[in-house]
Amino acid sequence: MKKIDRRIQDVLEKGEKVLVSGVPVGYPNLDETQKLVEVYLRSGMDIVEFSMPTRNPYIDTQIIADSNVKALDLEPDLDHYFETLHNIRKEFPNEPFYMMAYADLILQFGLKNFVDQLVELEIDGVELPDKDEMVPELASEMETLFDQNGIYRIYILHHPFNSAFFSKIKEKAAGFLLLQSIADEKGNRPNVSPENKDLIATIKKETDIPVILGYGIKNAERVREAVSLGADGVLVGTSMVEYISQGNHQKFSKFIQDLKKATHQD
Repeated sequence: MKKIDRRIQDVLEKGEKVLVSGVPVGYPNLDETQKLVEVYLRSGMDIVEFSMPTRNPYIDTQIIADSNVKALDLEPDLDHYFETLHNIRKEFPNEPFYMMAYADLILQFGLKNFVDQLVELEIDGVELPDKDEMVPELASEMETLFDQNGIYRIYILHHPFNSAFFSKIKEKAAGFLLLQSIADEKGNRPNVSPENKDLIATIKKETDIPVILGYGIKNAERVREAVSLGADGVLVGTSMVEYISQGNHQKFSKFIQDLKKATHQD
């Protein structure tokens, strides 16, 4: 079992759900990134994602997009990002980190170099937000290298749910599946739609891989809504960047603690 598998199993066995969130690597700067990882873990975050910046994070919110651009404007050299991540790994040798990286960053850095860094960092898995049909050659080559090096490909199930894509990947999914929650006709998520319950149940009939529900989950109330629908955990994104922008670690820590409490099952 990888670190990420053990962590998920331990959390679920305690009657809790898994709290996942990304640290925006490089925002507001790389020194702060290392401090933020400590805040996340000290405050109860179960799994930390290293969210690597891109200039076109097209499935993310404007707040996250702006943080990406600010990071790259301040530090465009990707080698420095990985240097910071190596320092974080030295400080937290037993944590189950995974990475989110868009295709353009991987291609810019070079796929082989990228995978070599993942191996050195003991990264358990990588989420590629780009749909595979948009980068077919990269997705195929990446999966081959991941398999050779024991790295999980963490799949995102985009909204609207594509049953054909799920059927294609369900046997090779590992770590967890990230499910993009159902949005209304305007693309908004004012709450966690109850319709997600049937979708989660459908997925769970076909695979034993934990399902992490994300997008639109911005506070403890939304976390409670998500876990009540059968998700194994939640991913919180935009609101984390909003708190990071405020620069108040104490306030941010309290917010994370409240999110974690909301994952506890009654």
